[in-house]
Amino acid sequence: MRKHTCDVVVVGAGLSGLTAARLLHKHDLDVAVVEASGRVGGRAFTLENPEMGMVTDQGAPRCSPGQSTAWQLIKDVGVKVWQQPPTQKVYVTEDGVSRFTSTSLPTWNPLVRLDHYNVFSTMDRLTNQIPPEEPWEALSAQEWDSCTMKDFFDRTVWFKSVRRITDAFVRVLACAEPEEVSMLWFLWLMGQYGGGRWATLVNPNKSTQFRVSGGMQHLCKVLVEQLGDKVTLNCPITKVENVEDGVLVTGKEATWEAKAVILAVPPPCYSKISLSPALPEAFHHITMGHVYRCTLYYKTNFWGNGDSSVQLFADYPGCLIVNAFDDTVPGNKYPAFTASITGKKAIKAREMTKEQRKDAFCRCLAKAFSSEEALQPLDYLEKNWNEEEYIGGGFWAYFPPGVLTSNKTFGRCRYNPTGRVFLAGAESATRGYGGLEGAVWAGKRAAEQVRSMNF
Repeated sequence: MRKHTCDVVVVGAGLSGLTAARLLHKHDLDVAVVEASGRVGGRAFTLENPEMGMVTDQGAPRCSPGQSTAWQLIKDVGVKVWQQPPTQKVYVTEDGVSRFTSTSLPTWNPLVRLDHYNVFSTMDRLTNQIPPEEPWEALSAQEWDSCTMKDFFDRTVWFKSVRRITDAFVRVLACAEPEEVSMLWFLWLMGQYGGGRWATLVNPNKSTQFRVSGGMQHLCKVLVEQLGDKVTLNCPITKVENVEDGVLVTGKEATWEAKAVILAVPPPCYSKISLSPALPEAFHHITMGHVYRCTLYYKTNFWGNGDSSVQLFADYPGCLIVNAFDDTVPGNKYPAFTASITGKKAIKAREMTKEQRKDAFCRCLAKAFSSEEALQPLDYLEKNWNEEEYIGGGFWAYFPPGVLTSNKTFGRCRYNPTGRVFLAGAESATRGYGGLEGAVWAGKRAAEQVRSMNF
């Protein structure tokens, strides 16, 4: 078994781990990045299809200047970005197809509009009562953490049509069902992104969205190039021990002696590593969402005119798709549409064949856009994130009821070190939890914490 020494070991070559490694490397610390899988990027994953001349993000695709930490990293690294066109929204239900913009609802009924306003303004009001750094300290934390979002919607929402929207809101954000996620956690999550109206169907204040040229994983590859030979792939870490004056990190075929280690992997993956001292047991109850990401390629852009992008929400009996978006990328040979299948629908999708999942997606687009061309795609690609052994699901981990308030030590060690073990990764962020901003923010914070040690 090979033996190495360095200042800091970073476990995980996703965006958070690479951000931490980049900052440590810039400050002349000897850093080693160790990745269990055979690729870098983590949940930033870009599928390339040279034969079709296509590049498609199957993970985190978008960024914006509002995500200030991630945006600054993109500027500092120097990767190119392109601006997405304005978005038109399409909502497909058993009652038909509605088209609307970010300043209107797909209904004329004033009572339905009032119901929609009431539930999301109530969530905003409750969200503002939750401390972003320590959500378990909210005055109603115990009560809210004993409830699910289903419980909250059951007593708050009046109309079936609005309940469709609220349930879809949870499925899109958490990749889980409303009855699975803690009310306290979900309200806290909303606070990370600006409140309840941030991700609803109606939000006139969303900032302009950008995408990285060549895909989001390209950003991670550029970070690896800047680190040189500091990254090791295909090396699962099995053990981390706090020893005198440092840590001993043991992998499949090598060990590292270092002053500190940064764990930049999703919390459910902590159980794959023997940690001494151990992290709180509550980490084992944090769960990754269930999600497929699916992409269809077509000869023409039958859903639009190219001047605007399209975002699709679907909720009708037998529909597999939760939400989808126009994934046409400048430089790609063909237009594309990408969908997410989340929560229970993703579990159901696992029991289907790839061809059946493809047909379900095609039929959804055919219904939404009244187009026979939707049934005749040129190609179909998909990714089941729950098959990723060292990620375990997507797009981030959610908290079931009772976990967030179970142990204050557990909560605080998400962002404070345990011995010489520091946590990064998007789930350790108290800003932009789970997303691109959270990954970069947490990586930067962990690096600064390590640098404050007396080496």
